[in-house]
Amino acid sequence: MKNINYQDIKCLDVTTLPKRHSGIFFKILSSLNPCSRLNEEGHITVSGLVIRNGRALLIFHPYIKEWMQPGGHIDPGEAPIDAATREVYEETGVICNPIKRCLDPIDIDLHEIPANPKKGEAAHVHIDLLFLFEAAEEGESPEEIQKAWLPFEEISNARLRRAIKKLQNEA
Repeated sequence: MKNINYQDIKCLDVTTLPKRHSGIFFKILSSLNPCSRLNEEGHITVSGLVIRNGRALLIFHPYIKEWMQPGGHIDPGEAPIDAATREVYEETGVICNPIKRCLDPIDIDLHEIPANPKKGEAAHVHIDLLFLFEAAEEGESPEEIQKAWLPFEEISNARLRRAIKKLQNEA
């Protein structure tokens, strides 16, 4: 799998970001390790949109309390797409494969993460790279997180609706 060229991310149109985020965006990307959780302002994360028969695999996030795609942090030395594959499995028990025509992220989103006192984390931002996958095998999740296959038309998450619409327009 290929590594993400963080220079490509820096070239994104940041005019759509809230003004308070544009400085954080560049600060994160200019850091020595933009994926490190040690970056107090935020870091790059990954997630996976796993699709099957007009449905998407979602989890009910145990802290944020919303249905969303599985995802998480990139381990040191790990390629982003491999991190997304690992996170999907850890959170859902689904073994997935990247869709060959989509080895690059299909969407990049900057969003705020609320403070989590249980983890000792202050509020920060995630620059999340969303990868597209197909399910290869489904098992039980090593983590106890609720999962569901939702029909595309029942998904209310704005980011996922944007990504699915983009995919449908490309088909």
